[in-house]
Amino acid sequence: MLKKTRSTHSEYFYCDIAALALGVFLFAAFWLTAKNGVSAPDESFYFTVTQRLFLGEKLIADEWNIAQLVHLLNVIPYYAFTRVTGGTEGIILFMRYVFISVNTVFYSWVYVKLRRYRFWGVACAFSFCAVILQTIMSITYFTSAPMAILAFCLILMTDEKKKNVFVLVFAGVLLACAVLAEPYLIAAFILWFFAVAIRAILEKKKPGLLKEYGFVLDIKVFVPVTVGAVAVFVPFMLYMTLGGSFENFIKAFPYLASGAEVGKLGSVLFKKTADGAVFFGLPFVLCEAAVLAAACVFRIKKSKNKKARLSLFISACALLAATYVYAGIKTAATKELSVWVAYTEYHGFSFLLFAPVPFLLSEKKQPRLTAFLICGMAFNLLVDASSAVILGSGAGLVTVACILKLPEFLPELFKEENKKGKSGSGAQTSPALKKAAVAAFAVLTAATVLWHGSYIACETVYKPVEKLFRHVDGPLTSEIEKGPFKGLKTTPEIENVYLMTLEDLDCIKERANGKPIAVLELSPYTYLYAGLPYGSYTAWFEFYETDRLAAFWALRPKQEAAYIYIPFYENGLLDRYPDDVLQKKLEFLEPYVLGKTETGKAGYIIEVEKTILPELG
Repeated sequence: MLKKTRSTHSEYFYCDIAALALGVFLFAAFWLTAKNGVSAPDESFYFTVTQRLFLGEKLIADEWNIAQLVHLLNVIPYYAFTRVTGGTEGIILFMRYVFISVNTVFYSWVYVKLRRYRFWGVACAFSFCAVILQTIMSITYFTSAPMAILAFCLILMTDEKKKNVFVLVFAGVLLACAVLAEPYLIAAFILWFFAVAIRAILEKKKPGLLKEYGFVLDIKVFVPVTVGAVAVFVPFMLYMTLGGSFENFIKAFPYLASGAEVGKLGSVLFKKTADGAVFFGLPFVLCEAAVLAAACVFRIKKSKNKKARLSLFISACALLAATYVYAGIKTAATKELSVWVAYTEYHGFSFLLFAPVPFLLSEKKQPRLTAFLICGMAFNLLVDASSAVILGSGAGLVTVACILKLPEFLPELFKEENKKGKSGSGAQTSPALKKAAVAAFAVLTAATVLWHGSYIACETVYKPVEKLFRHVDGPLTSEIEKGPFKGLKTTPEIENVYLMTLEDLDCIKERANGKPIAVLELSPYTYLYAGLPYGSYTAWFEFYETDRLAAFWALRPKQEAAYIYIPFYENGLLDRYPDDVLQKKLEFLEPYVLGKTETGKAGYIIEVEKTILPELG
């Protein structure tokens, strides 16, 4: 007994050392490179809604954006920073440091929660937190929601100990935070309610129904979780209602439920899935899907064929490794915009087809981990169908569930059989097949580590200058010394465009006299710098949506812009638009705005004299 205790302590010791080393590595890698590169459209957008709130504007009434609610999670750091510094200068770098710190704490919590899994727990913490940044080091809808759902799953689904009511209430708070970040997740909560209700009804006729899933379908679990969620939801709705967020809601609803992002809801999941399949190699992905389908048939038939089980596992490992190698070579061999965007967007996508395989091939049931896997896959589908977001944003959840299944599944897979085909001492499975399975899993492990490592390298050492939109070879020789991007390193060319834009904004600020401004481009940092009321329904603006902008002014006359700024440069910091495109932008605006247009250093400055607004029914 003493010897076993020493062995256990020794194994935990080495696991702790490994977890600490990887955690320090992640923290250092992201912290030391946090200054590298700018992300003009996306990164600054996550703080513009928070800024609107502090300017006295309202969610929903003034901000027509599908991802607006998650910005409430940035209220505290935004408030602290602006009160200490007196403004938003340098806020992007500060928020990067905040999220890196949050991610490190979360990494530590995940490992401690899964420490009993030893090195598998280390793998879970690292695999999730190494890629959760998804190119943007900020509290966003595709970082905070997966973190909240993972915490929820780890609390409810990784051990069989009965949870006290306070833990369940806290799990409900986490669920509410996830819904706040991704409103579409409310659909999962509703489905959960119906599942619990149906089970409760059927339980009377057939006692013990789905007993193994009682921990998630038990009303005694559902109620306190709901209490925790309601404890967040009710104050939030009171704040929204009393704050006037639903003013003109009926008239605004057609515009809230439209727009550049929402208009993609019907097709984004299919498009992203197709793009991901092409990126990882269509033949490989189709073969992976075929193996997954075969594993489903294997499970339905409850086959005991050990040889077939090993063959399917070998195929799944080999195909997933092949997708990673193919995509890695494809990414490294080109600098095209689409490939680098795909690299960050589809990271882990192919793992979604592999993860269910161990669950389907395993003879043993692990209801909690199965529920974990289903929760992760449902999250991925709901999030990916909700907006043009990262297809693999929920892949980390599925990966963790799969890793936690492996320590039980692998010994079962390689367990010997007796002559009667039952577990025993007599080996019946071909030794060559077993060696092939071991080799396939080793190759998959190596490919996965390289894939994760290349992602980290892309996000640190070789991070694109404009992180979401293009890869630039130019050295980051300039450090910005002004505005929201203060402290970030970029190329001299991008810095020059950025500073010229700020000069134009300084000119507008002098003339606007505190009145609203509208920037007709995906350049949210302009609002953070100007600090003036928003003359647009959102800082995430597509120039062809001027009819929507006019409707916003008709419903919100206090937000009618006194000045309009149209940058010459795409997304504020990229290539200059051709003259015909700039002219087209002005033409889109002509039916609604009369004013004086002058040419600034980096964009058109329009002093609005009169707006021609539509009559809304």
